[in-house]
Amino acid sequence: MQVWRLGLGLRICAGLVIGGMAAGVMVFLAYEAAAPEGDLRAPLAVAVPFGVLGLSMWQQTFRPRTSVGPQGVVLRSKWRTIRLPWSMIVRCDPGYDGITITCADGSRVVAPAPQKSNLSRWLGRKTRADEVAAYLERRAHEHRRLIQPTPGE
Repeated sequence: MQVWRLGLGLRICAGLVIGGMAAGVMVFLAYEAAAPEGDLRAPLAVAVPFGVLGLSMWQQTFRPRTSVGPQGVVLRSKWRTIRLPWSMIVRCDPGYDGITITCADGSRVVAPAPQKSNLSRWLGRKTRADEVAAYLERRAHEHRRLIQPTPGE
């Protein structure tokens, strides 16, 4: 099984931001708890939105992945998981949102990882997203070729 995620640099930066937010909230909570009044309502009012923001950032950065196995492709986005058998995949186009997979029934699904930046597209650079899209198309074509009977059988 092969797995692709968002870029390592993006994941490191997001982890640092989430960790920095968590440390800041903890310091603020500790400071307010040590104060003579000891009122924790204000720090909790700050901690809840930062917690929701941190969870959202984690979901957007660390959860998305594209996995390939013998049965097909598994696309895991922020909130859901989609399984596509090889027979459904017709075309794959890399883009800013991820790899857009066109299915045999005409529907489109976006694989969230890897992504291709607009700058790479404008400059005509080949990226990891291009390689993954080509790999997915090749595997789907090979699968269709193997399951279709040859003429005269």
